[in-house]
Amino acid sequence: HWGGAVMWRGVTWAKPMRTGASFVGLGTHRHRVVVYPISHPDPNTGLALINWIAEVTMDNSEGWKQTGWFRQVPVSKFAHHFAGWTYEWLDVPALIAGADGAYENPMIDRDPVPTWVDGPVALMGDAAHAMYPTGSNGASQAIVDARVLGASLLAHGVTPAALSAYDEKLCGPISQVILRNRGAGPFGLLNLVDERCGGTFSNIDDVIPPAEREAFMAGYKKAAGFAIEQLNTAPRTIADGARVDAAKAA
Repeated sequence: HWGGAVMWRGVTWAKPMRTGASFVGLGTHRHRVVVYPISHPDPNTGLALINWIAEVTMDNSEGWKQTGWFRQVPVSKFAHHFAGWTYEWLDVPALIAGADGAYENPMIDRDPVPTWVDGPVALMGDAAHAMYPTGSNGASQAIVDARVLGASLLAHGVTPAALSAYDEKLCGPISQVILRNRGAGPFGLLNLVDERCGGTFSNIDDVIPPAEREAFMAGYKKAAGFAIEQLNTAPRTIADGARVDAAKAA
């Protein structure tokens, strides 16, 4: 399933913006940039390695016509889409131009499936829930899958019951995350701003009050399993030194 969005990814050495660890999203689901640091600043230059994703939604009536899903392209192919995106605290054209290279990806996912288990076989990671890379939860969910599957094997042994418990815990909720990500995921908040004021405002609180913003993000975090309080208070998924009981093996 391709919704028409194409992403270009790159990394550039630049000064971190805002707090120095801020994750920044600009634009709407049709035309946006995501920027965040992926290294500590160099103590001598103050520069950090900044990851950026530039995205544009285009006509997808004929489907994806390029060969493959990931290829290197020149920055000049897409930089014009973001000309003029210059602010006191962030120069998007300069950030894109400063990269050594860029990689093009269509936003591709698959429709959710009713179960990840078929007999003695269980899917995990992208094989189970290929989703739009929104909120970085495609990669993190694969880690969660492995931990939950491991905990199920500890509880039920190497048995069909272990696979069923894993499937019951994750398949339904993560299917909802796939669909949420099609709707821009956490960046849906930017769409609300655009709908209400066209992106022009003096005080964001006049457009979307803090309580509404917090409720929106809390809903996404809860669905994706990222709720801060829930994560911080949760016990370890697998205890240190835990081993599967061979006696429980099928």
